[in-house]
Amino acid sequence: MDFFFKRVLIIVISLFSLVACNKKHEADKMHEPKLFELLDASETGVNFMNEIEETKELNVMQYEYMYNGGGVGIGDFNGDGLQDIYFSANIKDNKLYLNKGNFHFQDITSVSHTAGKHGWKTGVAVADVNGDGLLDIYVCYSGLGNNIERSNELYINQGNGADGIPTFKNKAKEFGLEAEGSYSTQSVFLDYDLDGDLDMFLLNHSKDYYSPFYNSTKLRNSRHPLYGNRLYENKDGKFQDVSVKAGIHGSGLNFGLGVIISDINEDGLPDIYVSNDYVEQDFFYLNNGDKTFNEVSKSSFGHISQFSMGNNAADINNDGHIDILTLDMLPEDNYRQKILKGSDEYDRYHLAIDSGYHKQQMRNMFQLNMGMDKNSIPKFSEVGQLAGISNTDWSWAPLIADFDGDGLKDVYITNGYLRDYTNKDFMKFEVNEAIAKVRKKGGELFGKKGKEKYADVIYDLVRKMPSTKISNYMYRNTNGLKFENVSEDWGLDNPTVSTGAAYADLDGDGDLDLVVSNTNELAGIYRNNSGKETDYLKIRLKGSHKNTQAIGAKVWVTTDSLEQYQENYNVRGYQSSVDPILFFGLGHSANNINVKVVWPNNKLTILKGIKPNQLLELNVQEAKNNEPEKSESGDKKLLTEIDKGYFPYKHEENRYIDFKVNRLALKETSKSGPKISVGDANNDGLDDVFIGGAFGQADALFLGTKEGRFEEVNRSFWEKTKKYESTGSTFFDADGDGDMDLYVVSGGSQAQEDISLLRDRIYINDGHGNFSDVTQEALPEAYANGSLVIAGDYDGDGDQDLFVGGGSNAATYPGSELGGILQNESINGQARFKIVTKEVNDELRNPGLVTDALWIDINKDNQLDLVLCGEWMPIRIFINVNTKLVERTAEYGLSESFGLWQKIIAYDRDNDGDLDLMVGNVGNNFPFQVNKDEPLEAFIGDFRGDGVESPVLSSYIQGKRYPIATLDELHDAFPYIKKKFLKYDQYAKATLEEVFDVEKLNKAKHLKVTNLNSAYLDNIGGKYVIKNLPEAAQFSAIQGINQYDFNQDGISDVLLTGNFYPMKVEYGPSDSGKGTILLGDSHGGYTVLDHAELGVFIEGDIRDAEIVTVGDQKIIVVSKNNDNLQLLRINEF
Repeated sequence: MDFFFKRVLIIVISLFSLVACNKKHEADKMHEPKLFELLDASETGVNFMNEIEETKELNVMQYEYMYNGGGVGIGDFNGDGLQDIYFSANIKDNKLYLNKGNFHFQDITSVSHTAGKHGWKTGVAVADVNGDGLLDIYVCYSGLGNNIERSNELYINQGNGADGIPTFKNKAKEFGLEAEGSYSTQSVFLDYDLDGDLDMFLLNHSKDYYSPFYNSTKLRNSRHPLYGNRLYENKDGKFQDVSVKAGIHGSGLNFGLGVIISDINEDGLPDIYVSNDYVEQDFFYLNNGDKTFNEVSKSSFGHISQFSMGNNAADINNDGHIDILTLDMLPEDNYRQKILKGSDEYDRYHLAIDSGYHKQQMRNMFQLNMGMDKNSIPKFSEVGQLAGISNTDWSWAPLIADFDGDGLKDVYITNGYLRDYTNKDFMKFEVNEAIAKVRKKGGELFGKKGKEKYADVIYDLVRKMPSTKISNYMYRNTNGLKFENVSEDWGLDNPTVSTGAAYADLDGDGDLDLVVSNTNELAGIYRNNSGKETDYLKIRLKGSHKNTQAIGAKVWVTTDSLEQYQENYNVRGYQSSVDPILFFGLGHSANNINVKVVWPNNKLTILKGIKPNQLLELNVQEAKNNEPEKSESGDKKLLTEIDKGYFPYKHEENRYIDFKVNRLALKETSKSGPKISVGDANNDGLDDVFIGGAFGQADALFLGTKEGRFEEVNRSFWEKTKKYESTGSTFFDADGDGDMDLYVVSGGSQAQEDISLLRDRIYINDGHGNFSDVTQEALPEAYANGSLVIAGDYDGDGDQDLFVGGGSNAATYPGSELGGILQNESINGQARFKIVTKEVNDELRNPGLVTDALWIDINKDNQLDLVLCGEWMPIRIFINVNTKLVERTAEYGLSESFGLWQKIIAYDRDNDGDLDLMVGNVGNNFPFQVNKDEPLEAFIGDFRGDGVESPVLSSYIQGKRYPIATLDELHDAFPYIKKKFLKYDQYAKATLEEVFDVEKLNKAKHLKVTNLNSAYLDNIGGKYVIKNLPEAAQFSAIQGINQYDFNQDGISDVLLTGNFYPMKVEYGPSDSGKGTILLGDSHGGYTVLDHAELGVFIEGDIRDAEIVTVGDQKIIVVSKNNDNLQLLRINEF
């Protein structure tokens, strides 16, 4: 007894101690210094404020870009080794502050003559434009002023006076760079023609809104003299506009907000990326090397930001390739999402695509560089949601730099808008009411005349517009692709309205400080306190006499554990120029530091054994000739793309819009094909392929030839199937005569109007590839929207039985329909099947929204078991017990494996004698992030009280459960909601239980998703342990999993393919999959193969992938929705 009490006492004391320790730890954490410290203006002497004053003549409804803010320019203007700061002010005077050391600054604006003229100032570019070794300043102008007021300024540095203060003269007109009358956002200097001097790209924007869909081709191809972007070539110190000749777009639809220069396709030539607001897409210009550019955004990116603002380009994941980050305005929290953003219109979105514009979604985009295609065009996978940096509200400047010195580049994002311009309540009630009142008087509130006539009314509306400050975001890079929000932990969470920003080591202590331009409050000067914690290397480059900063140089720094790459361009983020000295964080105790520089003139500098924690100054005059690297002639590409003429098939999707019948769905289930089946239909020893068609397109059978081609046969027979939508199929011997017969699943949302189109079909083979339809005799009469079929002898009687999975139609998604078990009772060569689901396990009538299934012997008892995967369901295991399929999902450890599973295969991954599984999910590059405690959920029930079931979807945001739908979508689906939630503000604050009746939610069918990761399931002692596949496998939905020894080392590898385009418009397509090979090792592990070694990009709206044998070749056939097949030959070495 004494022992028991002593034990309890020890436990209690330990618990109290633990609680006390935790409280002490939390208290210590609260008082420990933050990484960044906001310095007071009284200490720094920087009292700049970008002050905006709204009037009847000048407000956001008169000039829409009024709240877009100003920029920051960093540079050592007086040559004392300290970085000075220049601010642009929209209305007031610009300011230049001289760095006096130790975060003390002197305002030298007046003396230096850099205040700027009357007008609306925007972007700041810092560069030595005239090549005299002194940094100059280029200031852009925009706004509603006259053409003279909208003339840009080029402040040429005249050197220091006797007091050590530099002075400047505006020489824009003399240099040909005043761009009189243009609406300019930012300029950037580059040597686009590699002639050794600096040229300039000028980013402009429109102030008028043209209908982007009326005569769009002509409008987009017509250059506007004031709105179009411009490229200026430096010809002996004079700049000439060469935009048209160079191929730079310049239409009136141009709303340029961001520009970045980088050699993205790694050919030694500077390329240009331009961010565009509104409908006009971003422009990605590849430099052709002949003073022209090729715009390739559609070829390079699957989708892009919609209201694209600031941008940046850097090697974010340290793989040696330049990635791109663009910002948009999607909020992080539920309230601002629901109050500021409505649902995107399906028709308008697709009209834009049909009119020639790119796919655009409203969120930040992290475009990960996957390498070059055969035409040297870079391919990108957009992974912003996976990275965790997609939602940062109305955002402006993305700065990519290593702020904590660990060798990984972090991301700082400024955001804020002076007023909530898109507040839905304000627009629906205040604005619409004002419009109605003016119309009663026979007038129009907006338009050129209305803005003048009703200026008082407009100004009154502006003053009613809500205003919200939110904090900027700092994301710490954790592994190259994933980021952690450390805004609060690092001391950067104070609410502001911030736009331009720049970084620099202002105090020379070996870390990067921050300078932020705020609207209507003092600029932020943030001291970085991390300098002594990690090693670093700073590099200052001195170039040729016409490019003294060596703009365009490339620098690699390597250590024992890190390899980093940067380019020397200082205009970054938004309207700003960062410190021109390159900063490399090296982490702790860096060893074996080596530096490589490729200069703009292609000369080379290599330094080895560099000491850390220093400023390294390098001069192009000391560089050596750069011998071109010899490519390895023996490079082995695992796959080679074959011309589509070898297999002439194109899937043609019918025009059906799921969202017209279910606005609440996440995706269009009707676009699930084409699925393919492989078998030897004509008994010639070669694989043949069956492809199911969509509504209006016949199924097709292709026979493989010894020459490696596929020929379509019996077209007239299969033409009869075009009235069906074939959602799945399988070759199998139905009648026991030794040849391959065919079962085809019927489905599709449109078939609900004619139930006869939902009957599955069976075709009997004559042994030569000629089929006859025996559905009426062979199959029981059953009608359901099916998804798949698999064949296997589950009852051990020597013939092939079937499992048919139920699909979903558009109106009920994610609800599922019926399927089940068909027992083969064929006699004397006559195919006959019987539904035995109830006898085998009635749960299999509707086990969920099944997407794939396997007949395999999991428990090694020589009986086939059934494994199912699907959406909104766990991976389900049904063990065969004397021909009864008994669910053992929980016993195999999978009862909580709720996913959006797409594909499954079985194999012995680790060669231990049992069957492991690999399962394709949608990946965590997804609009929702889930876990066991915070799932994605669906409730399917009668919420209207009319006897009709409807789905309600919810997700967790910041710990609370909210409906996913917008208020407009709910009003449409559940009209009674209008009585409860008329205003968006009410709805934006409401949780799921506050919107819908709790009793009805409890009665509804409940589905959930707790895992989005594609994974392998390791069979350990009869239980499956889910282990996530590498992050390269999580970029998009996996539709194909092919096991094969691709590198021929005797160990099986896996090819993953997939994507899914028809997601809800605001989510955009899941299109970041480019094909991923996981190379297996002898221990059952995997290594991700670089795309350069893969040899091809496997992209598009993929639905299936199968390996077939034709002649002496192995071919991967990849099917794509509404597209041609992609054919890939597996290379043998």
